[in-house]
Amino acid sequence: MRVWSGKLGLVAFAATAVIVTGCGGESSPSASGASQPTSSPGASLPPAATGQSAAGTTPGASAAASSAASAAASGKATAAAPSGGSKVAAKPPGKPSGFTRAGTYTYDVSGTAKQPIGGDQSISGTETYAVDQPSGSNQHSKTSGKQGSQDQTLSVRNTGLYVVDIHITQQGFDEDFRPSGTALYFPASYHTGSQWSWQAKSTDGKYTISVTSKVSGNSTVTVGGKAQKALVLDSTLRITGSGFNITGSQRDWVSTTYALILKEHNVTHGTAYGASFSSDVSRQLKSTTPS
Repeated sequence: MRVWSGKLGLVAFAATAVIVTGCGGESSPSASGASQPTSSPGASLPPAATGQSAAGTTPGASAAASSAASAAASGKATAAAPSGGSKVAAKPPGKPSGFTRAGTYTYDVSGTAKQPIGGDQSISGTETYAVDQPSGSNQHSKTSGKQGSQDQTLSVRNTGLYVVDIHITQQGFDEDFRPSGTALYFPASYHTGSQWSWQAKSTDGKYTISVTSKVSGNSTVTVGGKAQKALVLDSTLRITGSGFNITGSQRDWVSTTYALILKEHNVTHGTAYGASFSSDVSRQLKSTTPS
C-alpha cells in the first residue's frame, strides 16, 4: 500500500496495503506477504505467512516455496522415491521470507484529478517502484512518478510487516513520518474479513497519517498476459493537520507470491490550505519480473 497517489500538486494517497502491501497473485506486503502490501506499486505490499505467505526470491522460486508451504501445512509433503522404490519423507520447506524481490518495477498510471488551479486534468504515464535488497529484517523501497515520491521502510517480523519509516515528497510537501506505537502494515496471519489499523506522525509534529485496512476476498489480475492470484485489500487513508484534511479510499490487488501490488484503484478528496481537490487514479503492474 502506498500512502500517496494521484496528480494533486500537494499530497494524496496510494497504499500496502497493505499494505502492501504494500502492500501484490494474492497480494499483501506482509511478513512470512501484505503487501504488502505491502503496499503500493506500491510501496511494498504485504505478503502473508502461515500457509498464505509470499517468498521474496525469484518468481519461480517464490511460487515453488509458496506451494511447498501450503502442502506442508496441510500435511501433504511430497515424498521422493529412491531407486529402491521406498518412499522417503521430503524435507520440510523453509518459511517464506516476506521480502519483495529486489529490483525496479513499473506501473501504468491513469485517471483524473480536479484541482482549484487548472480544473479537471487527465492523468497518464508510469511510476517506478524500486525495491532494495533487505538489510537485516528491514527492506526499503521507493515509488517515484511525475508528482513526487514516497520512500518507505518496512520491518519483516514473525507476526507480519511493520512500518519503520515513510517519507513523502511532493511540490509544497516534504515530510518524514514515524509510526505511533506499533504500526502493523500487514499481518502474517489473515483471513477474509481481517481488519487492522495503524498511525504515523510527521517528525515535525504537524501531520498525522491514519490507515485502516481490511481483507475483502480473493481475485485474479492479469499481469504481462498471465493471470495472477490476488488478495483484495480495501483501505481508508487519511492525512490531517496543519491545513490538511485528506481522505483516500483505496483498493489493492496484492500478490502474496511476489509480495507486490498487482493493481490499485484510489479515490481521494479533501482540502489542503483551504483549497479543495479530488482524484480518481488507477495503477497496473506491467511485469512481476523487475529490471
